Amino acid sequence: MITFIDQIGRVVIGNKVSETDTQLTINNPVIVYVNPNQETGQIQVQSFPYIFVEFLDKEHRDKNNWIFNKSNIVISDVVLDAAIINQYNNINSVKPQPPASEPEVIKLFES
Repeated sequence: MITFIDQIGRVVIGNKVSETDTQLTINNPVIVYVNPNQETGQIQVQSFPYIFVEFLDKEHRDKNNWIFNKSNIVISDVVLDAAIINQYNNINSVKPQPPASEPEVIKLFES
C-alpha cells in the first residue's frame, strides 16, 4: 500500500505494482478526500476509486493498473490506519453489499 499526492493535489492510495526511476504503477488507486463539515466542524473522510470495479469487464477486473509519472506526484512513507485500509478494500471489492437501510441501487450497466 502506498500513499501519494497526484498532479492535481489529491491524496491517492493504492497497491504498488512496480516502480522505475520515472514511473509508479498502482493497482486499484483510490482518491481520499478530507472535508470539514460546516455544521459540526468535524472532519469527513470520503474515498472514491479512480474507476468503479463494476465498470470493469468481469473477466479483466485484475487489469486496473494506473501509471503515474513520478515527476508529477509526491510520494509519502506514511503507514495508514487499519480503518482506512479496510475502507480501501471495501471500495475495491467485486460485489460490495450495502447496508439494509440504504435505498435500492439501480444498476445501469447490468445486462
